[in-house]
Amino acid sequence: IGGGILISEVIVDIKNKQVNRSFDYKIPAHLSNIIDVGFRVLVPFGSTKRVGYVISIKNDTLYKKNLKEIIDIVDVKPILSKEFIEIGKTIAEENFSFYAKVYDAMIPSILKSKYQKVATIIDFNNRDGELKEIFKRKSVIIDNLSIDKQRIIYSSFKKGLVSIDTKLKRIPDDRILMVHLVDQLYESRIKRIRELIEYLIECDSDIEAKVIKDELNITEADLNDLISKKIISTYYIEPESKNESVEVVNEITLNTDQKKVYNSVSYNENKIYLLHGITGSGKTEIYIKWISDMLNIGKSSLLLVPEISLTPQISSVLKSRFKTKIEVLHSRLTNKERYEAWKRIYNNEVKIVVGARSAIFAPLDDLGIIIVDEAHENSYRQTNNPKYDAIEIAKIRAKNHNIPLVLGTATPKIIDYYKATNSEYELLELKKRSNNMPLPKCELVDMREELKTGNRLPFSRTLISNLKKNLENNEQSILFLNRRGYSTFVMCRNCGEVVKCPHCDISLTYHKYKNILKCHQCGYMRMNVESCDACGSDKIKFVGNGTEKIYENLQSILPDAKIIRVDTDTIKSTTDYESYYTKFKNHEADIIIGTQMITKGLDFDDVTLVGVLNADLALYYPSYDSYEVAFNLIEQVSGRAGRSKKPGRVIIQTYDPNNYVITSAINHNYDDFYNMEINKRRLQNLPPFSIMIKLSIKSLDKIQAFNEINMISSSIKSRSKSKVFSPNINDFKRKNDYFIYSIVISLVDDISVDIIKNLYPKYQLNQDVILDIERI
Repeated sequence: IGGGILISEVIVDIKNKQVNRSFDYKIPAHLSNIIDVGFRVLVPFGSTKRVGYVISIKNDTLYKKNLKEIIDIVDVKPILSKEFIEIGKTIAEENFSFYAKVYDAMIPSILKSKYQKVATIIDFNNRDGELKEIFKRKSVIIDNLSIDKQRIIYSSFKKGLVSIDTKLKRIPDDRILMVHLVDQLYESRIKRIRELIEYLIECDSDIEAKVIKDELNITEADLNDLISKKIISTYYIEPESKNESVEVVNEITLNTDQKKVYNSVSYNENKIYLLHGITGSGKTEIYIKWISDMLNIGKSSLLLVPEISLTPQISSVLKSRFKTKIEVLHSRLTNKERYEAWKRIYNNEVKIVVGARSAIFAPLDDLGIIIVDEAHENSYRQTNNPKYDAIEIAKIRAKNHNIPLVLGTATPKIIDYYKATNSEYELLELKKRSNNMPLPKCELVDMREELKTGNRLPFSRTLISNLKKNLENNEQSILFLNRRGYSTFVMCRNCGEVVKCPHCDISLTYHKYKNILKCHQCGYMRMNVESCDACGSDKIKFVGNGTEKIYENLQSILPDAKIIRVDTDTIKSTTDYESYYTKFKNHEADIIIGTQMITKGLDFDDVTLVGVLNADLALYYPSYDSYEVAFNLIEQVSGRAGRSKKPGRVIIQTYDPNNYVITSAINHNYDDFYNMEINKRRLQNLPPFSIMIKLSIKSLDKIQAFNEINMISSSIKSRSKSKVFSPNINDFKRKNDYFIYSIVISLVDDISVDIIKNLYPKYQLNQDVILDIERI
């Protein structure tokens, strides 16, 4: 523009596709040399003031007429590094997300609270005339000053005469707000309020307000209205103490295979390593050695785990081994604790960070290594907005810092193993357990034969026999079934009617302990039926098995066994999980029954038996990688057996004994499974031989949703070479009253990507049709 005026390119914090781009603003003279990339600033936007992220500083702009000026800075330091600004652009563009939402996800939510900027004079006794007028005390709140005085402050800041910091106007309350139901008979015409009342009745206990808001879409206004009507009451409780007992774990000398892997990683170059180590091969001990090396050279380490709540061991081992401060980022942290952890990392007070997928945004600027444990887990991908894959971001960060990235797993993703065997990654292998114990022996049970003998229980005779033997030997067992609840569905034996969710058209799952029927898709609940809604018959049958029913049946078969159940119905918090974990570790229970929660993070000396109750459940899930997921689950849970000095055994129950997933898992043969799977994908042009995108349209009108998806499908087919898998009129999913039609696109050119990117604005203001796009 001339005259030395600088221009800032700003992403305004508005989640709207019409304005999902940057806007140029002039930087006022008194803020020049202060504002930098990564600052948040207050800008005029239309008739309002908005916060925005500065993503670049430049000397010129295409928009020279009526260019508006930045009003003020929100932060006194860049809140995001230039690295994260660029990563945010990549995430938004590749995952069709809002730029502002991506940047918001990178910082603690408290940073979006009200701030005060505080200026402190460095030498109070030597103030000149202007500063003497402003500083009656050593510190002043900048926001309360006139623009002229603010200019003086910022000018003095640039000269080194004052320091500037920020502080929250209100310190967050760490107490937990609880909701208590007062009037059980209250009837509301509003659906979500009815569901809230039912939920509180069924839970038969007071519930955290946060849980109610998250699960039932209840707002603060809803709660206040119900309080005023004396339908509910609220009160606060103090959060549980976070004092962790750190178990001392002695350092282990690496064996020959571990040493080879440890020495294979080069610290001075960017390379991706796939560490394929069988369960119990000692991957964690190698991680610790690499992290120790980083500390010795003054570098930091980032260790990602699939779910911090399910891996109490790894953080305990690290804390017992290293005297330096370790930040463990997890969902149990309060907003204040998360902010304080982030600030310590930001201020370079921390060299080791452990956490789940969002920890990839930890502001470590001296990274030496990134390690991803259990790299096959889908939980590293966030599927709600802003969508991102933590492992893909880890690759970018590793490249930016010119450091190694290690992907550790016993069951590599097919895509990763393909890259490792085709020289894109370096393959490191641990084929033996670190204690030289063999992998557990697997026995296959054909449940079709069990039915022929009249056994209609979910347990084979072989499994029951082995469970009894374990109890006699005072050894522990794990039973895996990836389905919670009591029965899969409830059916009328008179007319065949199945009780379905009225909003999703899928069967409701029966939960006996609360005597409710629940939709595992949208959360809808109702009390259990005593008679058929269609014909009035009382001949109600409960069909199928969930973990709750398995627990009840097993307790009747083995009345002396101490059994615990671990699934999302029994585990509501990290504390719950750690309680069960400790109980099992202390041998206060003989058998754990659980869903995929128990396939990782469990390492107990006395577990010698694992039972996979229905190995077929994951095989026919409607996804191209269902076989991969099924193999990983079976192999991972099998690996919980025989990890110490006692040999382990695994009993796999199936109705499909000849499926290559089952036969490969029985023999712990990943290579056989991989070869079969990669050949199938090559023939069908599935990943890694293509990039798949799922595009969904949802509407309350079934025909409208179908017509829209067909129009999009036809557009892509006519203009690009990409393969499009289109639905027919019956290929829909129903959720929360919405009809959802999806197409899957196998990308082969950039034209398809451009078409997809241009779709969002067309649907932005459409109230009847909602568009969703995700990479799969």
